[in-house]
Parts: sequence; structure tokens; C-alpha cells
Amino acid sequence: MNDVLSFLENEVQIVALGIFAFMYMAKLLWLRSLRSPWEKAVPVGSATRGVLLSFGSVFWPWAMETSRKHFAVYVEFALFHIAVAVAIAGSFAHPYARGLLTQPVVYTGCFFLALGFLMGLLRLRRRLVRPEMRLLSTPDDYFAVCAITLYFALAFWGLLTDSFMGLSTYFGFTALLLIYVPTSKVSHYLYMPFTRFYHGYLFGRRGVMAWARPGGRY
Repeated sequence: MNDVLSFLENEVQIVALGIFAFMYMAKLLWLRSLRSPWEKAVPVGSATRGVLLSFGSVFWPWAMETSRKHFAVYVEFALFHIAVAVAIAGSFAHPYARGLLTQPVVYTGCFFLALGFLMGLLRLRRRLVRPEMRLLSTPDDYFAVCAITLYFALAFWGLLTDSFMGLSTYFGFTALLLIYVPTSKVSHYLYMPFTRFYHGYLFGRRGVMAWARPGGRY
């Protein structure tokens, strides 16, 4: 059993990571080949400041109208993505830095994985219940939410119990996700740096800054 688990944690993960990296490199090369139009207007603002604000707005819930009006959705977004980070970190820490997985660390990580699982269920429910979300959702949207939500549950099971069944299922599913993610909507985070930079550069250079909160600027 230990040999099987070791194979899943190491060789299988390395092959899956290799496929993952190759597919992402192909996407990055394609993105770099795209050319955005040159700005011809005279700059009246700071492009650098615009880029910094564009990236920083992810962490400032008051920076976007949707977050200000629906703060609970922002909290859901944050907890969901924290759980993603915990699940990924666990898949590296367990085979290569197990000493870091002390009991307090594991319990804290599993706490966020449990919250992420609940947030995933809320996301799925919203897509199923709200007519406008059903209209916009594709089969891959549903599958992606279900897959990541299930991943939180498997990571919770594997890291908390440290059992052969829990860990082998966790690492087996991790390998499958590494191959699936680059071909799915989950890869949206690959485009985020490009879009954040472009919009921040464009609007910052034009001097168009978003309101930080009613009555003030950033």
C-alpha cells in the first residue's frame, strides 16, 4: 500500500504536472502572440498606478460595485479560493515537506477546506436556482464547480485521516484535475494577469480611476 501511495504522490503527480505545464506553456505562447492596439491618446494619468489598482482591487471588496452590494458573495469567493490554495499546497507538502503538516496546520487547513466545500455547494445552488445564472451556465461550468467542490472533500479526507484510501483518492483526483484544468473554464486564472494588466494600463493611462468607496478615491 505504501508503494502505491508513493507512486501516486510522486511519479503520477510529476507526469500530470508535466502535462499541465506543457498545456499551459502552449496557452501562454498563444496569449503572447496576440497584439493589443497601441494607445494614441496623450496620457493624462499613471499607467503604473492603474495596473497596481487593477491587481489590488481583487483584495479590496469595496473596489467593485458587485462586492460592495453583495459582500457575502465576495466572502464566498475568498473562502472558495483559499480552499483551492490549501488543497494544492497539501498535495505538495504531504510528499515533500511532511514535517510542515503538524496537527494545528492540518486542522486549520481542513477548516478552510470544509468552508470551501460549503462555498462550492452555495455556488452550485446559485447556478441551479437563479434563472439568469442557468441561462449563462454551460455544462463545463457545472462540472467545474462540482469537480473542485469534490476536490475539497477529498483533500479534507486525505489530510485529516492520513489514511491510505483517503490519500490515494486525494492524489489520484489531483492528477486528474491537473490534466483537466488547462482544458476547462477553471483555467480562467491564466487570463486574469493579462486582463488586469491591460485594463489597468489602459484606464490608468487615461486617468480613469475607479471609486474606492462613496465619497472618496483610492
